[in-house]
Amino acid sequence: MRDLMVEATATARAGGGRMTSQRRLILRTLNELGGHPTADEICAAARRHDASLHPSTVYRTLAWLEDAGLVDHCHLDAGPENRHSERFDPVTPIEHHHFVCTACNRVIEFEAAYVESIKQEFAAQHGAAVERSALTLYGLCPACQDTTTAALFSASRSHDGRH
Repeated sequence: MRDLMVEATATARAGGGRMTSQRRLILRTLNELGGHPTADEICAAARRHDASLHPSTVYRTLAWLEDAGLVDHCHLDAGPENRHSERFDPVTPIEHHHFVCTACNRVIEFEAAYVESIKQEFAAQHGAAVERSALTLYGLCPACQDTTTAALFSASRSHDGRH
């Protein structure tokens, strides 16, 4: 497992910069939150430890981390209230993809070897050099399927007059 703090510190030093306490806090918060937090979620959580942290510092740090190849953003839009929210995730050596539950917004990460073959087939057919891919599937997670099925079953029984 990679140590994002060590890599970010080395990247900052190599570029003539330094790892400020606020950059360390943002990295630590990203790691602690897990999942795919938005910049606003990272900022809110980090401000519990440093109330002086400004949102622009969070956005600049995330952009710097992304430019350095240490984090990536993705758009996981499960519904109208979540449209256009960039979510951040440390870059992993193995490309992964996402499933987003359209009912509860749960995000499930998964690896899919067949996506590599799709990239290779596309490259061969179109002469393109595919650098990476992003696959997001949308639907109902198992818990929401169970809840939806139970609600539909209950509604059909009460509609039929059976209890």
